[in-house]
Amino acid sequence: MIKEFIKQNTLSFRKGQRNSTVTILIGYAQHLKMTDVELKAELSTQISRDSFIKEEIDRLWGYCKSNKYKDFWTTADARKQYTF
Repeated sequence: MIKEFIKQNTLSFRKGQRNSTVTILIGYAQHLKMTDVELKAELSTQISRDSFIKEEIDRLWGYCKSNKYKDFWTTADARKQYTF
C-alpha cells in the first residue's frame, strides 16, 4: 500500500525532499495503523540505498504520533492533495 502511494503521488527520496517525503509517509502509515517497523519494511529498498530514511523515521515517528499527523488523512485537504 505504501509503495503504491509513493508511485501515485510521485514522492521522491532525493536529497532535499527526503524529510518531507518521510514525514508524509509516517502520517499516512499511522493513519493506516501501521507500526514504524512495518513502514521500514515497506521502505527496505530505499533504506538499503540511503540510511537517512531509516534515521528520519526513527527521529520523527514519535513526534508525528504525538502531534496526530494521522488525522490529516481524514480531511478533504488530504483527498485534494494526494491520491489514496
